[in-house]
Amino acid sequence: MTTPRIRPLNRVLIVIAALALGALLTVPIWRIDLMAPQYPEGLYLQIFHDRFSGDVQKINGLNHYIGMATIENEMFPEFAIMRYAFYLLIGWGVIAAALGRNGALFTWLLGLFAFVIWAMWDMYAWGYKYGHDLDPHAAIKVEGMAYQPPLFGHKKLLNFDAWSLPDTGGWVLFGVISLACIIWFVEWRWPKGGRTSTKAATHAIPVVTALGTLLLLTSCGNSGKPDIAFGQVECEFCRMNVMDRQFAAVLTTAKGRTYTFDSPECMVQYTAEGRVAEAQVAAYWVCDHAHPGALLDATRAYYLHSPDLHSPMNGNVAAYASEADRTASVGLVGGELLDWSQARKQLTE
Repeated sequence: MTTPRIRPLNRVLIVIAALALGALLTVPIWRIDLMAPQYPEGLYLQIFHDRFSGDVQKINGLNHYIGMATIENEMFPEFAIMRYAFYLLIGWGVIAAALGRNGALFTWLLGLFAFVIWAMWDMYAWGYKYGHDLDPHAAIKVEGMAYQPPLFGHKKLLNFDAWSLPDTGGWVLFGVISLACIIWFVEWRWPKGGRTSTKAATHAIPVVTALGTLLLLTSCGNSGKPDIAFGQVECEFCRMNVMDRQFAAVLTTAKGRTYTFDSPECMVQYTAEGRVAEAQVAAYWVCDHAHPGALLDATRAYYLHSPDLHSPMNGNVAAYASEADRTASVGLVGGELLDWSQARKQLTE
């Protein structure tokens, strides 16, 4: 009896998943962030398949004082072969889809898991050597102290908080593996034409596959609107608790930091004072006054200035998603219509 072939839709999804691995040749795969009081914006290191990027020189300068080795691309032979590993995994996935057998898909899954295990082990081994093999003549020595960065998650290193997490490429890889696992399980549990198939299982197949596809698509990055933990976070500027869902604001930076404010005036004043350089700002977000808690791109919002708006720090400038919403507020409180540049000017005067 011949082995049932994988369903056509799932074979297409396997090809898409395999080709998605090509993104790892262009985007960062892993990221290490370092936060300390003397670096309010933090320092970061991004790991691509063939190089490091980010604040490499600043990190090397700091590490010199505690005797850690200089980070250079040339010290990692893995960078020279990593692209070929991805070529192999991409081709392997496409061949598995072409063969259309669950056994072939299973071998691809084994290859993906083997790559992840090797990569994590290699990263741990590098981190161990990097954090333990210190120059005995370093300017700063702490007896018994090692500086191995975390493999995954958070770790305290002196006065630095170190975070090690997947970057865009890492999430793509995890999404591909998740989708492949779902397809393999569906095809194994409810094989095409198998006598054990039930009506419920047949109906579940497109749902499970769709969920896998959604996971793959949403894992391609962590960009999007930030979240505000109302009542749990302080305003970065005035240190008041952020409570008002009609006026709260958020600033995100190119390095991935998020600053929350209780009102647009605090956010604008924060940048006006140079606490975050304008060139470092990735996006400004403001709450929609007409739909409390919903964040808007501050540069595209419609603004109204009126003494009757009563914002937390008396800037009294509200943002709206549409001109119609702003017009409705004008009918209630009156005021002056502003765009983003005018609102910023108003809030810094």
